[in-house]
Amino acid sequence: MKQRNELEKIMFHPTGSDLKPYEWMIQPTRQQEWIDDKGIFLWLAFFFSEIGAGLYFVSLFYEYKAGLILGWLVTLILGGVIHVLYLGNPLRAWRMLMKPNTSELSRGIWIIGAFAALGFLQIVTAGGFNIVFNTIMAIFCLLIISHGFATMNVIRALPAWSSTMVLPLSVISGVWIGHQILQFMFAVSGSATLASGMEVWAEVFFFVYFLCILLYVWGTFHSNEIGKESIKSVITGEYSKISLMGVGGLGIVLPLILTLIMWGGDTNGFLIFLRLASVVAGDLAMRYVIMKSAVYKPLI
Repeated sequence: MKQRNELEKIMFHPTGSDLKPYEWMIQPTRQQEWIDDKGIFLWLAFFFSEIGAGLYFVSLFYEYKAGLILGWLVTLILGGVIHVLYLGNPLRAWRMLMKPNTSELSRGIWIIGAFAALGFLQIVTAGGFNIVFNTIMAIFCLLIISHGFATMNVIRALPAWSSTMVLPLSVISGVWIGHQILQFMFAVSGSATLASGMEVWAEVFFFVYFLCILLYVWGTFHSNEIGKESIKSVITGEYSKISLMGVGGLGIVLPLILTLIMWGGDTNGFLIFLRLASVVAGDLAMRYVIMKSAVYKPLI
């Protein structure tokens, strides 16, 4: 009943701004389920789940248990709790578990559940760092990192989400931010040598991240007219300020300047923290404009 009333308000609004019943068939229509109102929780849930898994993934290579613990907690507590806030009726939400063969969302829940159990086992086990366990957990981390955008990617009616660059962008995004969190943890814990040694990979991840954003924009713009409309709204349209200041300024320009300053491993904790804060804000802005600018293809 509530959904029907909301639909009636959209289609028959008293101010005259209503959507005519036929307009969605002949005009691009912006999606409103995953970013407006409670949909904002999904934006945040995907983000925290993915950066937590990214931190866990990078920590495996350094066998750093504190990184594993923090990554595990961020993924399950921040990401998991915010996911719950997005759900509808909790008494029916469990049904998502029943369709792992056909639902990307259902597969994601099972993967996160397995990650929670195996991650806890690895954290509490003294000899948890071994090639087999690390490989298994690394695979689960990559699956969680890509889960959010993978769920969006299957919606072919939204060219801004079905781009072939969405999944590579999500993976490098999670690993890049996870790497920055771990580098900052090393810097504040007194492991300056490790923090300095990570700078080479920070440079690599940053430039790959930047390249993936460029390829996403180029590919979506040239995919079809609807994809072009989404990119126009991001670059020159209603979301251009968020893109310019958030994605461009905080996500790319400031990290680039800080990376050049620390080029060659001359790092310090304040600059690492500043870059971390910048890339977190920039990545949130990037995810927001991708979700917000997506429009459906018209049927005709």
